[in-house]
Amino acid sequence: MVKSIHLYSIPHLVHIETTYLCNAKCIFCYNPSRISNIDYEKLDKIVKSIHNSKIPHVYLIGGEPSLVDINKLNEYIDLLSQNSSVTIVTNGIKYLEGLSKNLACIGIPIHGDEKTHEYLNNVKGSYEKIISNLKKYIGDGFDVRCIPVLMSVNYNQMYSIIEKVSKLGVESVFVDRFESGGLGSKLTQELSPSWNQFKIALRQMVKAKKDFGVPLGFGTAIPFCIDPLLIKENIKTNCGAGITFAAINPQGDLRICNQSQKIYGNVLKEPIEKIWVKKQLNEFRDLSWVSLPCKKCHLLYDCVCGCKVDTNCKNEFCIDYFVRDKKINTKLLPKIKFNYEKNLVIPENLRRFRINKYLRLNYSHKEDYLITRYQTIEIDYSMKDLIKYILNQKGIILEKQLLDQFKKDYNIKDLRKIFSKLVLVGALDAI
Repeated sequence: MVKSIHLYSIPHLVHIETTYLCNAKCIFCYNPSRISNIDYEKLDKIVKSIHNSKIPHVYLIGGEPSLVDINKLNEYIDLLSQNSSVTIVTNGIKYLEGLSKNLACIGIPIHGDEKTHEYLNNVKGSYEKIISNLKKYIGDGFDVRCIPVLMSVNYNQMYSIIEKVSKLGVESVFVDRFESGGLGSKLTQELSPSWNQFKIALRQMVKAKKDFGVPLGFGTAIPFCIDPLLIKENIKTNCGAGITFAAINPQGDLRICNQSQKIYGNVLKEPIEKIWVKKQLNEFRDLSWVSLPCKKCHLLYDCVCGCKVDTNCKNEFCIDYFVRDKKINTKLLPKIKFNYEKNLVIPENLRRFRINKYLRLNYSHKEDYLITRYQTIEIDYSMKDLIKYILNQKGIILEKQLLDQFKKDYNIKDLRKIFSKLVLVGALDAI
């Protein structure tokens, strides 16, 4: 390979696996076991290390993070949120009373109707409890994201899942395709959706998106060549493993993703930014492991081969099981066109803004980052100065004030376009 994957100085998203302890028995679970204690001494140090490294986005996951003492959980959220946007991913069985308002998002899965969901999580009576708790979190003012796992047993329930949760008021729906790993690897053949089942699920998702207007996508990587709808409907997702994403287990060990068990370092011994630039990770980033049909695909560096780690792969890394050993004419794939200005709204009248509470500016690394509730955006020095100025303002900010301040550096039209982009990504709220 001539090229290699772009190396950032830090991952943009880190999952902290707080514990492998869990109050459910999901048959698809990627965790290696459910036998675990919560080691608060280690967890304190892991959280502090990630806080010190100023990672843009942090997920507190498990196992089951709701089993972590609520006071400790809030302590972690409050500390991490000083530099990061923080999300909790929970099965929703236990309601977290008094959860910190610094939390950006709560991810809760609904995997199908009551019968299907309880077959998958092995907890009788949990479905109604989860629905009730989901409603409570929304009522408490939290952004709740529904995160169903797409499997062979529920592929035809995607529309009904999205219909139900959109009416409950979820912020978005992100579907995770089942990936073989951990405890779930015992049922790989039974749970993995076929190509045709995936296509049915995708069409249900597209219809639900149009019918209910809820933002949706995939939380796990799917090869772009599987279905033209992925690109056409802009719900494609590539894999950030080892590129912009990493996972840390309860012992502090860093892997490129949750599915992988290969360890590249430990954040209790060295900061994540030091681990992230180790030459050892080049075995993944140089793409030398990529095989056909991905190897000759013009979308290789956009798609990055779907999910690259599963227990059925004989090598350390391999292309996605949907395309492995398949004959696909990648030349027929369309080029991806990015039009970031398509949804920009620039009103005739000057606006008033308020800083979104999740806006952060991170210039502690080689790259400068604008951080919002759900996005990490690399910015240049001029944009950094603009964001610095905005963050120093209090209360309502007049667009005229910003135009007057920066008209020497930008023309007025470009400035107004920038402000609209900041509104679009959730950095500023137009009021």
